[in-house]
Formats: sequence, structure tokens, C-alpha cells
Amino acid sequence: MTAPELARQAGTNPIDYLRERGYVYDVTDEAGVRAAFEHGPVTLYNGYDATATSLHVGNLVSIMMLANLQRLGHRPIALAGGGTSLIGDPSGKSTERMLLTEETIDTNLIGIKEQFGRYLDFEGGRFGDNQPALLINNADWLLGLSLIPFLRDIGKHFSVNEMLAAETYKVRLETTGLSFIEFNYRVLQAFDYLHLFRELDCTLQTGGSDQWGNITAGTDLIRRVEGGKAYGLVTPLITTSTGQKMGKSESGALWLDANLLSPFDYYQFWVNSTDEDTPRFLRLFTFLPEDRIRDLTSVSGEALREAKSVLAWEATALTHGADAATQAQETSRALFS
Repeated sequence: MTAPELARQAGTNPIDYLRERGYVYDVTDEAGVRAAFEHGPVTLYNGYDATATSLHVGNLVSIMMLANLQRLGHRPIALAGGGTSLIGDPSGKSTERMLLTEETIDTNLIGIKEQFGRYLDFEGGRFGDNQPALLINNADWLLGLSLIPFLRDIGKHFSVNEMLAAETYKVRLETTGLSFIEFNYRVLQAFDYLHLFRELDCTLQTGGSDQWGNITAGTDLIRRVEGGKAYGLVTPLITTSTGQKMGKSESGALWLDANLLSPFDYYQFWVNSTDEDTPRFLRLFTFLPEDRIRDLTSVSGEALREAKSVLAWEATALTHGADAATQAQETSRALFS
């Protein structure tokens, strides 16, 4: 059985499971989230802007968290940012993003949507009685907004002083500057949360820790406009033990698209994990049970090669399928044994 299956069978609260696996960096109201998970299926979402034709390894922490929560009985929404991608999120960026056209974003979304299907079940029932996941594009409601009504109904709930005090905006204002279009990104992301709260009873937004301000803006907007209770949970920004950001390598981005990065090269990234990273990566990027992970990582030195091989196969099988993972493993052993 997989780790989420065992946790669900044991009645483990998802917040405890997520902490054990390393997904939790901060929560807006842990007692509230815990109670919501106990009460029944929770609808949650994570947003992904379509800035490229493929997702990359840096997106995997949030995707795997959605996949785990679905297997724990909850309903994930993968929100494709067809609308917000036209603006560009300034979070963590030292300069303004290049503005993309609608045509480019639509092309990017084609590949991204296919990749979500490898981790999430959009039909329902693939993992027992799991809720079907949803894939939604925020362009469906953002592109039709009228400026004056939006400013009157939504914009009035945002304080410019508070937004300027946020680290993301503060740093940009002190360095390269911040455009008016980027300044509005937080308002649009908060409105996304309000829309999903109203239409789909979505009460939890997840994201990387750099999204904390955007997420809390959404929970606050829901409280102000609807008097509702919604929550936020952010994951740590994963770096390797050498300090390198996940999703990047010396040769470029580690794409999930086999046309951009071969399954063999993808396998090589994981099998070359450091001794320090291997236990953490097994918990974050596979569904292996905790007992199995402890057994694999109870050794050190050369003996950890088996754990790294298992990590590489499991991660590659999730992204590219079991056949591609096995072929990559066999090729790797033939070349490097």
C-alpha cells in the first residue's frame, strides 16, 4: 500500500501526514485546517501560471501535495493561470516578467494540462473512493471582468500601505521598480480564491512559501466579502543540500516534458541525489510508506545507492510511466555499473 493509503486507513489527520512528509512550512490556522479535514472532504487549490510549455521539478512539491491529499480523500483543483499569466507574478523576481500573449499562454496550457493527469485523477475512483480532481483556467472569469465594478467591489478591500510593506513589493520598489500591472497580481490571485470559494466551496489554498502574502490576501478577502472562513498552507521552497533551487540544473530547467528532458536525464537527476537529500526526496516525491523509506535510508555511504535507485525509478515512473523508468534504470546501470 502507498503512504497516503496507509495514513487514511489509520485515520491520520492530513495535516499530520503532510508534516511527516515535509510539505508544511506554515499554515494560517492549523486548528481550523485540522478540523476541516476531520469534518469531511476539503476542496483545495494550487495555482500554476502558464509561463512555459511544461512544468518543471520545482512545481513537483505542490503537485505531489495535491496528489497526496486526493489519495487521502479530498478534492484538489489545479488552477491554470490563463488569466494571471497575462500579468505575471512579481514574487521572487528581481525584474518584471516578459508579458505573454494569449496565444502563447494557450499553447503553454496544452502541455501543462496533460502533465497534471499523471499525478491527479480527474475521473474519480482511481484511488478507492477518491474525489475527482478539477482542472480550471482562471481566464474563464478574469478576462471578462469590468474594471470599474471590480475596483468598487474588490479593490476597495485592499490597503496600498499593507501591500507596499510586503517583502516582494518592498524589495522591488527599492531596486528595479514595480510596474502598476504587477502591483495588481495579488488582487487578482485573491479574487481567484474568492471565486473558487463561492462557486466550488474551496476553503484551502496551497502554494510555495513565497506565496504566503498572496494567499493570506485571499483568505482576508473571503472574510471581508463573504464573512467566510478559508485557510492557507504553504510548502517550503525546496533546495538541494548544496543550496541549488529545485527545478534547475547546470544544463537548465528540469522539465517534466519528455520532449524537453529525456526520461533518462530525468532519472539521472534523481539517482545523483546527495546522501543528505535522499531521505527527504523519498518522502516528498514518492508515495513510498515511511517504513520502507526508513529501511532504505538506515544505511550510509555506498549502501545508499539502492535508496537513490528506488527514488529515481519511483519519481521517473510518476512523470514518464513505469516502462520509461525501467528503461532509464537499465540504461543507467549498463553505463555506470
